[in-house]
Amino acid sequence: MSTDKNIDQTTKRDIKGYNNILKQKGAVNVPKFLIGWGIFLVIFVFAIPFVLFKYKYYNILEAYLPNLDLIATVLSWKNGPYNIWKHLYPSPIYSYTGYISQTIINYMALLGLTYIITRETKKTNNHTRGWSMAFVMLLMTYLLPAQFISMAMDTTSDLLKNKYTFIDDSIIFLVGLIVTIIVISAEAYVLKNYHNILEHGVKKIMKIPKLLKK
Repeated sequence: MSTDKNIDQTTKRDIKGYNNILKQKGAVNVPKFLIGWGIFLVIFVFAIPFVLFKYKYYNILEAYLPNLDLIATVLSWKNGPYNIWKHLYPSPIYSYTGYISQTIINYMALLGLTYIITRETKKTNNHTRGWSMAFVMLLMTYLLPAQFISMAMDTTSDLLKNKYTFIDDSIIFLVGLIVTIIVISAEAYVLKNYHNILEHGVKKIMKIPKLLKK
């Protein structure tokens, strides 16, 4: 999780406050920011989805696209090499650049999620099936994992570096990447193997308004 310990987070709780402090500490390095964003776009937004689509790993692709925010969370931990991902997906957000970057990534992730749900609904002609996917994907993709991944990386770093001084950040980065892969794989597995159970549960939920009218 990308943080700056020199920022007084107790007195500056909004983006404007953090951004003003950042100006005092020095402006955002735009070339580094653009390089980081370029690498993120080329590899994680275009290349990996293209490979998954080309080799017909559709189940993994469906789980991958809405998880771009998790990828960005891992990349932003410790700011990346030469700080190129310092403002990619910061937590907390303390600059307008980081706010815009994080918003765009969240927007792409949500677009991927809504596209998959819409496509599934159209393909099956069953809106219950599409909504049942949302029950899983919104939790496993968007709401829960990011903070846990950052915590896992921070905890692993604290545990390992206290015992083994040779451990560097690249190993911790791999831990975050592995956790992210596990989340994506778990989501793909659940959507593939438990869609009937999910759909049945959603049908029960959709009956609640009718029961309340009685």
